Amino acid sequence: MPPSEQDERPGDIPRPLPGEAAGTPVAESLHFELAPEMVAPSIARDRFDRWLRDLRWPGAQREDLVLALSEAVSNSVEHGYRIHAGAPRPDLGRGTVEVLARVFAEANGTRRIALTVRDHGRWREPVAGARFRGHGLSIIRACADEFSIDGDESGTTLRLTTRGAPAPPGAT
Repeated sequence: MPPSEQDERPGDIPRPLPGEAAGTPVAESLHFELAPEMVAPSIARDRFDRWLRDLRWPGAQREDLVLALSEAVSNSVEHGYRIHAGAPRPDLGRGTVEVLARVFAEANGTRRIALTVRDHGRWREPVAGARFRGHGLSIIRACADEFSIDGDESGTTLRLTTRGAPAPPGAT
């Protein structure tokens, strides 16, 4: 489905209706799929950032995570599906970029997010030594505590786990 027809609201995130009490519970997971289009990273950033804000995730770490997600989705679109600005769109069949994020709490109250970005495009080995491009995986790695990427003929799956973040103020 074209990006302009994609639902702009993240799935699984309850939003208060007008007059509804503040403090509505926030979903512990976020899941959505995007068409592999040039606008997909922007849509993913917006959805993920709103979810992290609802979780009251610390600002600096939130910005890093949004950047990491943007790079991962950009890589899926550009490398997995071979979508490039100004180029004819290849026939992708039913290809999508899937984003799944789940927050979990550790015994000490620290929170982490497990983030997965999956595509069904063509695997491409990361290129080393690029001068002007090819820094996306390094950026993602720098924004995560744990990081892995697996690819084969069925696509690419990137997984990361964030550094610990404190529970939001007032959380029990």
